[in-house]
Amino acid sequence: MTRPSYRRYLSTLMLVLLSCACLVCAFVYIVDPYNLYGAVRRENFNAVKPGLSRYQSQIKHAHALRLQPSFIILGNSRAEMGFDPRAAAFGAMQGDGYNMGIPGTAMAMAISQFAQLTQAGIKPGTVIVGIEFIDFLKPAVAPPVRTEASSGHVPGFWRFDALFSLASVKDAVKTPFIQHDRAAFTIAPSGLNPALDYGAHAVRDGYYKVFKHRAQKSAARFVKMSKADFADGDFQAMHDFLVAMSATQADIKLVIYPYHAQMLTLFEGAGLWPLFEEWKQQVVLEVASVKKQYPSARISVTDFSGFGPYNCEPIPAQQQRHASTRWYWEAGHFKRALGDIVMQRVMTQKDGAPVDGQFGMLLTGATLAANRDRIAAERSACVAAQPDMFLFSKKLFARPLEDAPTDK
Repeated sequence: MTRPSYRRYLSTLMLVLLSCACLVCAFVYIVDPYNLYGAVRRENFNAVKPGLSRYQSQIKHAHALRLQPSFIILGNSRAEMGFDPRAAAFGAMQGDGYNMGIPGTAMAMAISQFAQLTQAGIKPGTVIVGIEFIDFLKPAVAPPVRTEASSGHVPGFWRFDALFSLASVKDAVKTPFIQHDRAAFTIAPSGLNPALDYGAHAVRDGYYKVFKHRAQKSAARFVKMSKADFADGDFQAMHDFLVAMSATQADIKLVIYPYHAQMLTLFEGAGLWPLFEEWKQQVVLEVASVKKQYPSARISVTDFSGFGPYNCEPIPAQQQRHASTRWYWEAGHFKRALGDIVMQRVMTQKDGAPVDGQFGMLLTGATLAANRDRIAAERSACVAAQPDMFLFSKKLFARPLEDAPTDK
């Protein structure tokens, strides 16, 4: 091959490669699997977006920057799947809301998300935070220290990778095919995970198996936790977080998740119940401390845990293969129908114990004892109604348990 021919070959090759790269970027840009560009949005083509499996924090932050929500929801997968920003409870709110919940994350992620929003000049008027008791626990035996390797990516690299990478192309190709897939893993424009894949899993395997699997994994994790104290620094981080939110004049609503009663029996079986009660008291103390420091701070804590009629929803028996539940996917994740009730209670807060079918109790130093009495009374009724559920948990801790997953 002569020198001029070789140069023409290289030039042609570079032109072909550049053209292919441009076509790939154009394809991802138009299909927009992560809802970052908004150039084209058509029903039956790309209106439904695949769920986020990477860059969740960055992508949700980008969504919030564009939407500039008047209220946000922070938390883990329980919040992401259960709290719908478009619920009727928010009908009177001015402006849109956005669910920034990210699966498998602790309060540190919520703190980071809120800080990034405020740095960008976005100050939501209402902040709903799902607070997770499990996040405050620490292993009974300290795990080996791990040094996190740097990704080596410059800030903002995720935007390039979201546009030009094999994973992005795969998600773009997938997008048109999930438009009418009732079992697909998707994300709504509001940040909500509609849990279509969860529903398909429950239909396929049956709710008994789904509840049982989650209970086994949770129990295996809980027995490895310290029964004596909490992780270092978590309450101080919560205090600082509350101060940061209060500084923006936000109405802060802390929500203790409505765990299914089976989850609470696992707390009991693992010896974590005293810590659960102490955790609630400490949360209330932190809130009181911030309010004393900043009298104008608007912070509430509502406890939706317990053994009440919602929490004690019957788990379909093993032979009830096609039976369904109304309120829960399994003990750790509640359905959007229950989340809507939780949000209604949170947004129309009243002092005192729940009455007239209301759900959730406002926690203050003055109501902690009444809340314990409420849960004790509910437990007695739940034991009478669902004795097999309590027996299952008792037997579960009587034998060796498998390793637990890390997700929440």
